[in-house]
Amino acid sequence: MFPLFSILNRGKKSISLNLRRKEGQEIFRRLIKKSDVVVENFVKETMEKWNLGYKLLKEINPRLIYAKISGFGNEGLDRYTKKTAFDLIIQAESGILDALDIKEGPPKLPIADYTAGHVAAIAISQALYYREKTGIGQFIDISMHDLMYAINMRAQAKEFMPMAQKLDLGSKFLPIYNQYSTKDGLIVFTTLTEKQWVKLAEEVLKKPNLLNDPRFDNPIKRFKYVDLLDDMIENWTKTLTTEQALKILESHRIPCGRSISMKEAVNHPNLRARGILNQQFDFSKWTVEKASIPGPLIRFSETKGSVESAGPEFKSNNDDIYCGLLGYTRDDLDQFKKKKLI
Repeated sequence: MFPLFSILNRGKKSISLNLRRKEGQEIFRRLIKKSDVVVENFVKETMEKWNLGYKLLKEINPRLIYAKISGFGNEGLDRYTKKTAFDLIIQAESGILDALDIKEGPPKLPIADYTAGHVAAIAISQALYYREKTGIGQFIDISMHDLMYAINMRAQAKEFMPMAQKLDLGSKFLPIYNQYSTKDGLIVFTTLTEKQWVKLAEEVLKKPNLLNDPRFDNPIKRFKYVDLLDDMIENWTKTLTTEQALKILESHRIPCGRSISMKEAVNHPNLRARGILNQQFDFSKWTVEKASIPGPLIRFSETKGSVESAGPEFKSNNDDIYCGLLGYTRDDLDQFKKKKLI
């Protein structure tokens, strides 16, 4: 588990602190005086039980921004807001598993966790900007369930589009929006505009008659007969190598790409060119000697970023934070350890 933890928490620091103990809570409040942001994902009212809820903390630091990420939000029905929820539960309760046509087994990626973290970062940035203007901090309530429903466009389409309710197309989302087999692999491509559809029919498939076929003369009809279209397309792609098919599609400006393995993904040439995979760190204690960790994912023209370290070992920064930032002594830390506070 640690290599994954280290990748997810690259560039961070780690301390230990027992928040169930009153002395631990006091240390936390001392840290709050020097903090801009708190992010937590405990079950509702856990922090309040420890006397560390937002209302109490903002009395210590009125400029504090407090972001709470939870499964079903801080406000809502108790049945949901007070329940422990992980990514799996949220994907299921938001219809994402159904939208992705996952009938058995768990989801393949923790998209609810990732989405919540990214949205939290955006929300915190907005709150920091507001604080810059007003001097006032605030509480941010982030529901993973809200976010997953918001990105579940299939569920929303079925609610608002009568045609989508009538069509049962499994995991199909749009006409010509799929993976197709080639001689040596898989490609993906789509025709989202009418111009792209015309190019595909006339120039790529060499079937201009499709444009006048009453089954395909508008997007809704193409959606209805998507399986027939997919068969036609794959009959074409199977005659070509991946590179040959991509070259033809790209020459007609039809959006396309290779569908690659995870092993290939970690060596993608464009990620290397952008420096995303160029920083390596030592993982020999747990697994392979060295591995690439994703670099900064956002580029700023004026502030260049880098990943200074892989994720920390648990409580490896106790001395830095407690002594360096909060002013405790080494003797204090020894006492904290004896009392099992850290």
